[in-house]
Amino acid sequence: MSSPFASFLFLELITLVSSSDHLEEVVYQLSQAIASAIHSSQPQYKFLPHMLSDLTRMGNRPTWLTERAYEWCSMICKNYQNLEDGQILLFLSLEIGFRHLDPKSPWNVVSLTHTEHHSKMADIIFESGDHEAITNLLLAWTLGDEPPSPQRPLNACARHITLLPKPHLFSLRLQQVIIHSIITIGYEGFKEAGVEEFVALLDNLHFDTDNPQWKCQWVMLLLDVLQSSEAAQLLSQHHWKSLVELVIQWSEYLEYGWATYNPQIMTNLKGAQEWDKLECWIGVVWLMWPPENDKTMEMDLEDGMLLLSHKQPGSIQRLQQWMGQWKGIWYLNVPQSFGRICEEANPKRAHQNAW
Repeated sequence: MSSPFASFLFLELITLVSSSDHLEEVVYQLSQAIASAIHSSQPQYKFLPHMLSDLTRMGNRPTWLTERAYEWCSMICKNYQNLEDGQILLFLSLEIGFRHLDPKSPWNVVSLTHTEHHSKMADIIFESGDHEAITNLLLAWTLGDEPPSPQRPLNACARHITLLPKPHLFSLRLQQVIIHSIITIGYEGFKEAGVEEFVALLDNLHFDTDNPQWKCQWVMLLLDVLQSSEAAQLLSQHHWKSLVELVIQWSEYLEYGWATYNPQIMTNLKGAQEWDKLECWIGVVWLMWPPENDKTMEMDLEDGMLLLSHKQPGSIQRLQQWMGQWKGIWYLNVPQSFGRICEEANPKRAHQNAW
């Protein structure tokens, strides 16, 4: 590396730290230097890690720096086979662009241009096992509201995510971004990775966030999972109970139009004699799809509740408690048919609850 080039970088970095007036221009010049030096034949190449490392220490990073760093990722992936320190350069570029962002922030809307070269990052980053790099990559691919697409290759991470060891021991930030990734990809995107592996991933994650939007989206994800008989059978009781609790808290915010009542779920649970899960599912149905004028659906619920009253003592009382909590939160009327069925299933306790 020539002395003039070293002096240029030094002065530019000093300007970057001390003056914000020309910050974008300075980073643009650095970006040009990075693009020039990305080829291993250039003598400046060995200084790239130092340049990028200095940028990771920069505070108050503007949005356009995130966009610029993502462009560097594409350059690095395009020339990855020829780069001696390609992995390090990729880690640093992702850190510059995404380490400072909060996975739960609704303001993380960045306009990123996805290229065919960016898709290579999934294999490189996940095979490294570096948790920070994985977090930054997933965050890059879950920014904004657009769904996954060939140009936004988040779906390529599905298999990698299910193979992550011991996700319950990850940092809170990584767990949050994995949850966001699962929600964004959706159950259909994980089916090819393996239903059993995906359900095991859900079991090993601690879904507990104060983000209301994520809670509603998590309900939708679980309802999608339950449409698959294999996944529903594998899903642990914890998730069924969690679904009931989330529906009680957030039912009025859920998008009802996309999900409809599926009678096969109740049939499968009866056949498998999964009484705890059947209890939870009946609770969800009453909360999300009260039968109103649907006599067939009302009969399904009545048969299920009468069966539960014999097989699972205390089920009717718990259903009444859930409906009472729901009524207390949303000030809505509990369907009269619910009270009638409760009285038929458990007449001794039904009179204790005023609907």
